[in-house]
Amino acid sequence: MRKGPSHSFKKLGSNSTEFSALSRLECLNRLRNINGIPSADGSNRLPANRSCHVVLFHFRFPKAACVSDEQQVLLHSIAESLQIRISERFNDTDMFQIETDRVVTIFYGADREKIASFMHTLKQMLIGKNNRCYITIAVGMQTVRYKELGSAYLQVQEMAKQANLTEEIQVVDKLKTAPPLLLSPKHEQALGSFLQSANAEGALQLVSQLIDHFAKSGATIQAYRHLSILTAAKVWVHLEPLHLEAEAVEKIYSVIKQLDACGTVQDYLDTFTELLEQVAAFTNDAQKQQEPIAGLIMDILHTRFSQDLSLAYLAQLLNMSPAYLSVFIKEKTGANFSDHLNEIRIRKAKELLVVSELSIQDISMQVGYANITSFNRMFKKQVGLSPGEYRKQQISEIHKVN
Repeated sequence: MRKGPSHSFKKLGSNSTEFSALSRLECLNRLRNINGIPSADGSNRLPANRSCHVVLFHFRFPKAACVSDEQQVLLHSIAESLQIRISERFNDTDMFQIETDRVVTIFYGADREKIASFMHTLKQMLIGKNNRCYITIAVGMQTVRYKELGSAYLQVQEMAKQANLTEEIQVVDKLKTAPPLLLSPKHEQALGSFLQSANAEGALQLVSQLIDHFAKSGATIQAYRHLSILTAAKVWVHLEPLHLEAEAVEKIYSVIKQLDACGTVQDYLDTFTELLEQVAAFTNDAQKQQEPIAGLIMDILHTRFSQDLSLAYLAQLLNMSPAYLSVFIKEKTGANFSDHLNEIRIRKAKELLVVSELSIQDISMQVGYANITSFNRMFKKQVGLSPGEYRKQQISEIHKVN
């Protein structure tokens, strides 16, 4: 859900004596090229074939731990300590801050196994040093050339997402292939139903159960992100036909953006609570304004049943999505669109069979069935008799009374 990279790339430290400051700026530009930001002159001052490894330090800040400015002070303090320890062990490195929660270290000419082993040592150093942030250390899988820094950085980003959402320091030095999280049809249907009925408590209970399952099974950060994306998508699909005011849309969007910044399980629970409560409140307000629409829909069905009515046509007429209109009709009237339409048409057909001498074919056409086979099938389904049998039965009853 992140819109794009932060453009604040900051040099945090270096212990290399080989490259000039201008070349290090080129390194910065190369990292920016990962996200499509070109270097100033397109030149390449660093040797393209120089081997290096990329290590990403991903900082997760619990919402209650510290405000944004304090987070950056804390990040810089920790990064400086890391750089000192790294420079004591490795001769040639660069460290850059990339976005507000990520620091990258580039190791030139070092052995990957030694780097990975050293990262586990750093993990032990970091444990217990602070309780205001959690760090994932992702060690790139292979040696890359300078010109391949972009792909190496993307790889460690993916590796960092494979850490568990636990309140601890973690080192990820293997790349796993995790299947994308999908809501089961049962969960997806239940969530849609809760949103439609403005049942924030039910929706939150469902999401909380999923998060509880994640926590117990040691789910990755990526799993929580996927749940956020899927829930947000479901929310937007639900809200779209309500035509909310711009201010309401912005409020929902601001909460959804907060899901990106969640650093703990509790952060996700708190943010989902806020999101689902807001969605329920806006849904309730919109539905109160739509109460007269139910009467308008039924009036259209009763007066225009003989026409080629469809849910899509009615939705277009009322400026709603067909999916939302279908749920709306069922919720407000207790039956779906086609049930209402067929019931009205068959009721009129029963009347015409008794009071007119029209043929069954003509009656079928008059009540909106262009296909007489469909008319016969629907009539028998609702009445228990064919149209011809029903006409004979009713006429016989009338004669008995006379």
